[in-house]
Amino acid sequence: MKYLITGANGFLGGRLSTFLENKGFEIIRGSRDKKIVESSNYNNWVLTEFDNYESLKDICNGVDFIIHAAGPNAEDCQNNPISSYEFYNLETKNFVKAAKASKIRKFIFLSTTHVYNKKFEGLIDENLPTLNNHPYALGNLEGERVVREILGNNPDHCIILRLTNIFGFPHRKEVNCWMLFINNICKEIVESQTITIKSNPFIKRDFIPATNFCKIILRLCESKFIYKEKNIMNLGAEKAISLLEAAKLIQKIY
Repeated sequence: MKYLITGANGFLGGRLSTFLENKGFEIIRGSRDKKIVESSNYNNWVLTEFDNYESLKDICNGVDFIIHAAGPNAEDCQNNPISSYEFYNLETKNFVKAAKASKIRKFIFLSTTHVYNKKFEGLIDENLPTLNNHPYALGNLEGERVVREILGNNPDHCIILRLTNIFGFPHRKEVNCWMLFINNICKEIVESQTITIKSNPFIKRDFIPATNFCKIILRLCESKFIYKEKNIMNLGAEKAISLLEAAKLIQKIY
C-alpha cells in the first residue's frame, strides 16, 4: 500500500510517516517547505504546491491512502486568519479535487475537537453543534466542508478525524511541538527540573500518545464501516485528567 502524508515535516505528519514506513508501507512525504524537500536525507519527499492542480494530481497518482496533516496551527490562524482560511477554502479544495481525480482509496482529513466550543465540559460527541468562532476552528470546519462536499460522507472513502490532545516526541528535533502541554512540561522538567502550569491547573483534558494516534490511523485506513454516512469521528481518550494530575505524573516518571 502507498501512503501520501502531507505536512510530513510537522509533528503528527512526521510521526505518522515514520510509523507507517517502519510497518513496511511505501510512504510519500509531502511538504510545502522547498528547503526541507531538497535537503532531506529521505528520497521520498515531494513539494506539495496546493495552488498547482496538475502537480498535485501527479503526486496523488498511484497513491492508495492520503492523510492530510498539513495546515496552520492555532497561533498561525489567530495571527493570519484570512490566509489560514484560504488554505482550507481554496488550497485544500484543490488538493481534494486532485485526490478524487487520481482515484485514491481513502482520504483522511485531520481536524480538531476545538470546533465544538472554546470550553471542554461534559460529554463531547459528534452530534454537538460546532460553536467555536476562533479562526483555527473556523478554518478546520471549512476544510471539513470542502472534503465532504467533494468526497462525500462515506467513511470507506473519506474520514474527518477531529483530534484531541496528542503528545509525544517529534521525529526530528527541529519540529516545533513544544506548545503542546505534555510536551512542554516534559521539556521544562528535563532542562530546568521545574514544571510550570500556565493555565488553570484543575482544567481537565484528555491526552493520547502519538504512537496510539498512528495505530488508529492505520486501523481506520484498513477498516470497512457499517454506517456509510457517518464519516466525522472524534479521536479522544477514555478518561480526562486535570493538568495538575498530568504534571504530577510527569514529575513521578522523571
